[in-house]
Amino acid sequence: MFNRLWMIIFILTSFQSVASFIGPDGKPYSETEYRKTDGHFGAELVITHKEEEALKNWSIESKGVYFPTTDTFYKGKIITALVVFKGCQKIDNKCQLSQKHRIIQPDGKVYADIPESELWFNRQSPLDGSIGLGVDYVRLIVEPHEQLGNYTFEVSVKDYQSNKILKLSKTIMVVE
Repeated sequence: MFNRLWMIIFILTSFQSVASFIGPDGKPYSETEYRKTDGHFGAELVITHKEEEALKNWSIESKGVYFPTTDTFYKGKIITALVVFKGCQKIDNKCQLSQKHRIIQPDGKVYADIPESELWFNRQSPLDGSIGLGVDYVRLIVEPHEQLGNYTFEVSVKDYQSNKILKLSKTIMVVE
């Protein structure tokens, strides 16, 4: 589980009525705390230890994107939180999406409360059935003097045009 590589394939077929996230077997992924939908609008929080590889994989045109992920991260190394989305409400074929991140450290206190930032704002909408990758993302480095243990990433993804908000969260383990 430490160095698992999972694949996210998002395909919206003509008979589906919601923004299902579709796996490599063609079946919808179940909703989780880090992957949610509301009607046609969907978002997923992806936390990776290999930002460059994730972004490189994103830039390759394909039907699926491989994001290298793990549940265990090392102190002093970059942890990157990305948000992918689909099915935003469009006006003039543009989306108005924002994100607000909060990170909770192992003792339950707020490690970081990051102000609202652009996810995809006043930009051309991805094609129907396609996913988009947020333009802003969060990087965290747990410094040597900071706590080991579970860090919880929380993100609220807001679609200003539909007034829908998806609240996502994912917990990771930080070790020496």
